[in-house]
Amino acid sequence: MYCLSELVIYPVKSTQGITLTSSQVVDSGLWGDRRYTLINPVGEIITGRTHPQITLIAGKQLDDSRWRFSHPTMKTDLLLDKASFFDVYTDIVVWEDAVKAQFTAETANLWFSQIAGEDVKLVHFGDASRRFTHRKPDVPVGFADGYPFLLTTESSLSELNRTCTQSIKMAQFRPNLVICGNHAFEEDKWKRIRIGSVLFENVKPCIRCIFTTLNPQTAERIPKGEPLKTLGKFRLLEDKGITFGINLVALNKGTIQVGDDVEILEYQEAHSYVDRR
Repeated sequence: MYCLSELVIYPVKSTQGITLTSSQVVDSGLWGDRRYTLINPVGEIITGRTHPQITLIAGKQLDDSRWRFSHPTMKTDLLLDKASFFDVYTDIVVWEDAVKAQFTAETANLWFSQIAGEDVKLVHFGDASRRFTHRKPDVPVGFADGYPFLLTTESSLSELNRTCTQSIKMAQFRPNLVICGNHAFEEDKWKRIRIGSVLFENVKPCIRCIFTTLNPQTAERIPKGEPLKTLGKFRLLEDKGITFGINLVALNKGTIQVGDDVEILEYQEAHSYVDRR
């Protein structure tokens, strides 16, 4: 039997994940997931790919509108209250998508700028913000790379670690949903699944980048370019890239929780991979 073993949100894009026992599924993702991002002075997003130090920022939800953020190098935490934001927006770019993002607070800008080592601003995906996925143009998405949900499985991570020279943690792949009980990379064949009462559809494999080579505890690069080096030997999708996990959209709303059964409703033909290990 397949089961949901982990639920994770990332309130600010590229910061540490928050593990939950239950979460509300909405059209644009898990509630609270990647509703904030950092931008540079010209409106480009700042991520852990170029600023690994921000991946050590930890968040804690205090209530529906307030978050507390901390970082190992900062003497004081940041308290962020959405209720205090001004209704002022700026134009930013998220992976070639033009998005209107809401300014937050100058105290947040200063706090995050100290960590980033340059002038950055924290912006919010506010009520006036709009963005949609490319393959499903009627499906909204916040500041996630491309799709509202990323699913990975414990067995696929185990298969990677079977031949990888380094011990790889699931946190390096930054999933929202982690499934247990399946065979390795069986998720490639899942077209539609149900978790609890919520239906999800597999849109595409998730193409992985250098972000996965960051140690989630230290923000340092993992030796030998892992896990990309090993994944490249057996998870290289021709003309696309190296894959691990699948991008999903939700077909309805509802609450899901760790321990929920996962039912495979429809299968599809999986992409073909050559194992060169």
